[in-house]
Amino acid sequence: MKKYRIFISGVQKELKQERRAVKDFINSDTLLRKHFDVFLFEGLPATSKSANVTYLKGVDASDIYLGIFCNEYGLQNADGLSATEREFNRAVKKEKEILIFIKGKDDTKRDKKLNVLINKIKASNSGYIYKRFNNVGELKKNIYNSLIEYLEIKGVISGMPFDSRVCEDTTY
Repeated sequence: MKKYRIFISGVQKELKQERRAVKDFINSDTLLRKHFDVFLFEGLPATSKSANVTYLKGVDASDIYLGIFCNEYGLQNADGLSATEREFNRAVKKEKEILIFIKGKDDTKRDKKLNVLINKIKASNSGYIYKRFNNVGELKKNIYNSLIEYLEIKGVISGMPFDSRVCEDTTY
């Protein structure tokens, strides 16, 4: 059985609790842990490899980009982009499933560059649907709903009886 890989993106220091809670939630849920592996950059060991290259390879190897945003944009490289924005851009380029979760409702508290990124996400060619949350409990509920829908779309799980389902990969 294929396990889908989730890449969690978001400012590490600001969203430490949320990032860890998402990974722990997926790993502790009976259904989700059967179908998903979570890539969390801060879980990697120290190495001499470039952080920029490593996290972009993490996006490339993932099926789902899960972006969590709050108020901070994050540290910027020489190109003026944060790791979070580079990860999002890579996910779009590689046509990953993109799930976006935004903490809080007061956009005036956000870094201006983060608001620009959020507007870019809203205006992207498909105008990604995002969910807002206020606490870890809401975040986990929203992520659970999104991941269950993902599994349904992929045909991994279904509310339909077995005899009524189409088995797309079968042959005579």
